[in-house]
Order: sequence, then structure tokens, then C-alpha cells
Amino acid sequence: MCSKATASPNGRRSSLFQRPPAVIDLPSQALALALAASIYPPAVAAVIALGQGSQVRARVFVFVLASALTTYALGVLLLFVLVDLGATGPHHRTPSAALDLALGVVLVLLALRLHRQQPDPARPSASRIERYLQSLKLVLVLGVTLYILPSPIYIAAVKSIADAKLSTSSELLALAGTVAVMLWLIELPMLMLLLVPDRAVRALESVNRWFTRNGRMLAVVVSAAAGVYLAVKGLLDLIN
Repeated sequence: MCSKATASPNGRRSSLFQRPPAVIDLPSQALALALAASIYPPAVAAVIALGQGSQVRARVFVFVLASALTTYALGVLLLFVLVDLGATGPHHRTPSAALDLALGVVLVLLALRLHRQQPDPARPSASRIERYLQSLKLVLVLGVTLYILPSPIYIAAVKSIADAKLSTSSELLALAGTVAVMLWLIELPMLMLLLVPDRAVRALESVNRWFTRNGRMLAVVVSAAAGVYLAVKGLLDLIN
């Protein structure tokens, strides 16, 4: 017996008996933007700092879990808001293009600000941060705090999922894949600290030193590239 498929007003396909997708249908634009959004030096520094002290495995796991759940929950909220506002897909070309253009401009301005901003000499020392991170409760709060405000790149990635007009279950799976890709820079250190903690600490300290020297410039380049892409895409969609 086959089910009868119908088209909903927002362009999605619906079915009385809808079979869940076997694989994640992740739009290529969402994947690229998720990789760009993964460049987040504060989160990398936090997960590396968690490699010191006691209860390393528990604290690292809590941090990554809190970050992932916060990011996914915000993504689900953004999906429904974008659809309800009619700001996605070819049937709403003008608001969709305008949103892309606005996100692109914001990212370019953010890149300029990061480039001009000088490092803050009064920021807390590494030892002070490590003392804060000894508490599981504070680690949980840190994971939520670092990801509670979605970046413009992440918003654009979620919008690209909404633009694909997938079924609801496919959208949620694609969002889960996007979050997994976006958080790879803290997921990989977590796996290293869980599996080979002694060797991981030495390797991650080297990574942290590299990010300390180059993280700001990397964030500038990524923000500028994503901003230019989204701005040009939005502008062309508005013109055509």
C-alpha cells in the first residue's frame, strides 16, 4: 500500500505515512558554511584548557554536549522562524535574497572589526580560566554561553537547509549534520582527550599556541569570504 503525498503551502512534501530518510541529505552550501562557522578560537581554547586538572573526561564531555545541544536547539528555532517569516526558498525570493545580503554585509563588517580590533591585554590569564573550568556546573554554563548567540554564518547555514525545502525529518537530520560539522574543532579534541589524554594534551597545547597567534586572522578571512559570498548571492538574487 502506498501513501498519498501532498504539497504543503510552504512547498514541502508531506505524507500520511512518511518514511524517515536513510541518510542525511545535507545541502552543500550548509556544509561549506558549517565548516566556516567551525572557526571559533574561544571554544577551541576552552576545550583545550579542559584537558588540565581532574575529571578531564567528564568536563570535556559536558562542555561539548552543552555546546551541541545549545547549537542544535537554536538551529531548530531558526528553522521554524525562517519558514514562518517566509524568508526561504524560491517562492519567497525577495525576502530570502534580502536576508542573504544582510547576513553578508554583517559578516564583512565583522571581519573589518576583527581586523582593526587590538587584542585585549586585560583578558583573564590561562591559569584563572583553568580554575573556573574545574567545576562541572561552570563548564556546562560555558558551553551554553559560547554558543547561545548564533553567528551570522550559522544562521546562513540553517537558512540554506530551509531553502532546500526538505521534509521536516530531513531538515532536522540535516541540521544535526550541520551542527556536527560546525563543532568538529571541539569534538576532535574531546575524542583525543577521552582516548589518549596524555598525548592529546601535548598536541592540543601546540594547536592552542597556533590559534593564539593566527586565530584572529583566520576568523577575519573566513568571515570576509563568507560575507562576500552571501552578499553577492543575495544581490544577484534580488536583481534576477
